[in-house]
Amino acid sequence: SVGGWIVTLGSGQESSYYGDMYDIVLSQEYVTPAGTFKTLDYPGTATGPKVNDIMKGSEGSYGILVSVTCKIFRYMPENRQRFAFIFPSWEDTVDAAREISQGEFGMPSVFRISDPEETDVALKLYGIEGTVIDRIMNYRGYKPMKRCLFIGHSEGEKAFAKSVKKKVKKICSSRGAMYITGYPAKKWEHVRYTDPYMREDFNDFDIMIDTLESAVTWDNLHNLHQGVRSFIKGRPNTICMTHGSHFYPQGTNLYFIFIAKMDDIKEYKEFQEGIIEQIVKHGGSLSHHHGVGRMFAPWMENHLGKVQMDVLRSLKNHFETNNIMYPGGTLSLDITVDEKRFVR
Repeated sequence: SVGGWIVTLGSGQESSYYGDMYDIVLSQEYVTPAGTFKTLDYPGTATGPKVNDIMKGSEGSYGILVSVTCKIFRYMPENRQRFAFIFPSWEDTVDAAREISQGEFGMPSVFRISDPEETDVALKLYGIEGTVIDRIMNYRGYKPMKRCLFIGHSEGEKAFAKSVKKKVKKICSSRGAMYITGYPAKKWEHVRYTDPYMREDFNDFDIMIDTLESAVTWDNLHNLHQGVRSFIKGRPNTICMTHGSHFYPQGTNLYFIFIAKMDDIKEYKEFQEGIIEQIVKHGGSLSHHHGVGRMFAPWMENHLGKVQMDVLRSLKNHFETNNIMYPGGTLSLDITVDEKRFVR
């Protein structure tokens, strides 16, 4: 729901251009145990810390979101400019993504880079493996389990969308990439919302698929990628796919998707917690846009520190003292000391 999107600080797949819910939401109306209020919808104010921002990401802990005013954008699908590139290495792909993100010529709306293992799976799912494009890639030295896929599209006013694509192609070419048409991007659009349903079918065969994601600055991206990936691949016969798809001048996010055969819930939870520990240990954010919920709650105080957590707890006490608003650990507001996790 739109409300769920806001109170978990979600990001859509085109956030690199349009912004995430933190950027899009102008005002909100809440019903709380302390009373009902609506924040102001001015385009900008300088009247102290914004309660409107405080409530974004509150995950239902302070009150119930009942209405919202959001920014809207013109819908111009006829101006969409798709593109896809294959890079010789993950390092080259990341360098190109950083240059694009810091280029100040406008951002692609969809902007997605895949590491070698995810690229290998994607080329199979998109029907590219074994095609003429695949043979050309191999002939030109873009080898499996080294090459990396970059897909996306630009949107907006016609000349702007074309200009962004032109600049993206120039940067990617300078980093050793080969343009492979917009077909992979179009194929991705068609399977974007169907592929996740394979997870339920895999579960019937005791094959678990899960995704954890983290924000990271450019200077720490490879450290985070290598650290988390090494942990996941340390489990025998486990697939680890990684991609970035929400970009900023300062960095990006990394999704870590694992596929592993396991039929024990305890093993699954321990493995999942181990991945979270590695994300924190290697300097990634606890979450980029999946929220906190109960899964990440034990690490919140480690991530934010006691002073910032005390601010969140004080807000909880302001809005209600009976813990009736979403009890059970979300935002780490009511978990016990023994449940808290600290990474050294």
